[in-house]
Amino acid sequence: MALFCGIVLQKDEINITVIDDGQNEVVNENVANEAAPVIKVLTPHRAELQSIVMEAEKDPKWLIDALKAEGFTNVHAIV
Repeated sequence: MALFCGIVLQKDEINITVIDDGQNEVVNENVANEAAPVIKVLTPHRAELQSIVMEAEKDPKWLIDALKAEGFTNVHAIV
């Protein structure tokens, strides 16, 4: 099953939403503004994730780099 992830990177927290190709919500979680909790939430879905798109109030490079270092691909940001 193909999955797609949207991340909203805010000042105090990160919202992670993952949907499947039928637009059914698979994950919707708020986590601390750190890379480790994001990686923990996404890791079980890594093989199925087709893309990760991030909306950020400020530079999301630190999170993009952390996700890529963990083997996630097709990570993009809208700033």
